Formats: sequence, C-alpha cells, structure tokens
Amino acid sequence: MPSEKPSKHLIARAFSQAAAGYDAYADVQQQAGLRLLQLLESHFSDGLNRKTVADIGAGSGWVSEKIRSRGANVLALDLAEGMLQHIARHRRADYCLLADAESLPLADGSMDACFSSLALQWCDLERAAAEMQRVIRPGGCAAVATIGTGSLQQLKQAWQAADEAAHVNRFLTEREIQTAFNCFPNLRIHTETHTQYFPTLQALLHSLKNIGANHVIARENKGLTGKRRWQRFQTAYENMRAPNGMLPLDYRITYVVAW
Repeated sequence: MPSEKPSKHLIARAFSQAAAGYDAYADVQQQAGLRLLQLLESHFSDGLNRKTVADIGAGSGWVSEKIRSRGANVLALDLAEGMLQHIARHRRADYCLLADAESLPLADGSMDACFSSLALQWCDLERAAAEMQRVIRPGGCAAVATIGTGSLQQLKQAWQAADEAAHVNRFLTEREIQTAFNCFPNLRIHTETHTQYFPTLQALLHSLKNIGANHVIARENKGLTGKRRWQRFQTAYENMRAPNGMLPLDYRITYVVAW
C-alpha cells in the first residue's frame, strides 16, 4: 500500500470544488466534529466563552459555527480557498485564513486552543502537532480528530477482490498518532468507529466525491477500472451488505486532546 500522501494542491482543489454541497454529504465529518467539540469544551472548566480557537482544516465551517456559538472567537484556516469563501459567505467564523497546517501563519502562544477535525490525515502529523504546540498559549490545548488505520476497510477489501493494486491510501495507527503528539507533555487519545450506510455502491462513491475525499483512492488505480475489474469490485462490495440491506463504510477515527 502506498505511503505517499496526495498532493496538497489536488486536495485543495477537490475540497474547493466540493464546498457548495459539502454539508449535505458530510454526516461522519459532522458527527466527528461534534464529538471532538465535546472533548475540547470539557478540557476548559469555564467552557469556550471568550476563548480564541484556531479551526485548522475548517472545511465548510460547519463545526466552526458550532464553536463560535459557544462564545469563542474562531479563526478558520484551510488550504482550500473555495471552502474559506463558503465560510465567509455564511459568516461561520470570525476570521478566515488560507494556511497549511504544517506551517501556521500564527504567532507563538497566540491561541487558547487549536481544533482540527478530519483534516490532518493529509498532513505530516508530527509537523502539524508541533505547529499547534507552538501557537497554543500556556493552559490551552489541541483537540484533533483524524482518520486512522482500518478506515474505508470495506472499500479496500472490495478492490483487493478486483486486482492486486493498492486503491486506498494508508492511514496512521493509533500508536503512530500518539507518537506524533509527543511534543505535548499531556495527552488523551482513543479511537471510535463511525459507520456510514448507503443504498448503492454508486451512492457510496458519489458521497466520497461530494465531500472532496475521492483523493483517498490511491492514484495507482488510474486505468484499472475496466469492465471486468469493476464487476469484481462491485460483486465483492455487494457481498458486504449489512443486515439492514445497506452497504457499510467504516471510518476509524482517533480523537486526541493534548496540552
């Protein structure tokens, strides 16, 4: 399986193109964001009121708006200009900034908290963690949700039935994620499974495309979706239908609170 991450330029373009319709397909992203927000709030005895929070990889700003509703001042950062335009248009954050999580254009100790939900799996996580540690002031914390190993397992297994190529990018283990946050002296970490269900395989793949995440499919599959391979892939996935008659897609999401 490839270890290379997709090009950030391609990621930014995919998410910019997905901005307008993103929220309609982002069930797992919203569930994970709300779960992470609970963890962030519980870290502060007085909640998030008047806290300055950097939402790194803010996407459509759906969670940024929830953070802001808690009384926080929210700075939304993202690689995708289209997403930031969407956030600004709907006034979901106090400020928007085009930025890379591995090199935050923020002053040392300028944030009470850094929040990042399902964005840092496309980064060098150790660099991103170090940047968050740098910009957080004493007493603050980083709250991160990231996709871990075992995610999209059904998709991977179905493609394995079709050919020998790697079709799903590699995600980090919980141990690797924990290691990336060694720059923080204190850490809480756990992993949960979020499962989405779809009536058809086409709906499942369409959902990935509409959240800008079609780039989770490794680029090695270019030209490999001929009729026979596609039929083998489709048959293998159909055999995974759940008792509810739907096709499942698992996300293994690791939650980190570091301070």
